[in-house]
Amino acid sequence: MIKVLKVVAHIGWAVSMIGLGTLIGASYGWAHHGWIGAIALGIVGFSVGAFLAIDPLIVLEFLHGSL
Repeated sequence: MIKVLKVVAHIGWAVSMIGLGTLIGASYGWAHHGWIGAIALGIVGFSVGAFLAIDPLIVLEFLHGSL
């Protein structure tokens, strides 16, 4: 039961990080560069979100190091 909850939490984390990265990249690209920027920076945001989705501790370590 605990393993199922860990898998569900990891899937939720991955979907939210990838979605957030894509959304931030695409909105920044749209605001500053138009369609081409939205597509390009959306892809970059997707890649960064996928990297952050690997392990939540990466994000926590990044946030802790920046304080």
